[in-house]
Amino acid sequence: MTVTMEKPEEIIEYIRAHPEEEKEYKSRVIEDHLPFIVHTITQVTGRYVEVENSEELSVGLMAFDEAMSKYNPDRGATFLSFARLVITSRIKDMINKERSRNKAISFDQMTEVHGDQIGIIDSNLENDVALEVKTWEYIIKKFGFDLEQLVDELPKHVDTRNNAIDLSEKISDDDEIVDRMYEKYKLPMAKVILRFRTTKKIVKRSKKFIIATVVILTKNLVLLKEWIYPGRKRCTS
Repeated sequence: MTVTMEKPEEIIEYIRAHPEEEKEYKSRVIEDHLPFIVHTITQVTGRYVEVENSEELSVGLMAFDEAMSKYNPDRGATFLSFARLVITSRIKDMINKERSRNKAISFDQMTEVHGDQIGIIDSNLENDVALEVKTWEYIIKKFGFDLEQLVDELPKHVDTRNNAIDLSEKISDDDEIVDRMYEKYKLPMAKVILRFRTTKKIVKRSKKFIIATVVILTKNLVLLKEWIYPGRKRCTS
């Protein structure tokens, strides 16, 4: 059963009333707020967060999960404000532990080197795009491929690409198919073929591109939409 909830506070309340669904809903909240988690970490460290093999991201994800478990709406703060405090605290704890292990680099030196980058991240468009790309790559890897593999299999012809984009738009507007996609981290090809009267050949030849496009649309990665729609408007019919 799919429950429609927009605010994290609503989802947390639902999870506490339905603990048997905790894993599924927590995973969705964390995934939907990955840009927020990455941005919060970046504000503390003053440097980019590497999605792969990143200790900072691991700590940030665990801190966000901790915030979901400990959040108390009666204290007046919004969940995201509380989560930001928890993530900031845990990242600072990690930095302090690293400082203890390596006394050659003091916290003052780290601030001197990285502190002025925090404002740049908020104002520099290229950095915003980089953040979205990291979020995008993190999600599509759950579907079993990375950006390099995606580039290798991009539709070569304009018509093929446009047809794949149109199909991706239809998929992204279908809650049932989108829910199934993120539940199994697979494109439900049979449902797509039947629902949108297409063929297995058409879906299969652009499968990775379709998945990647649906992720951009459903996770509202607004800057990456420019990559999907260069010189064309989204189909509204």
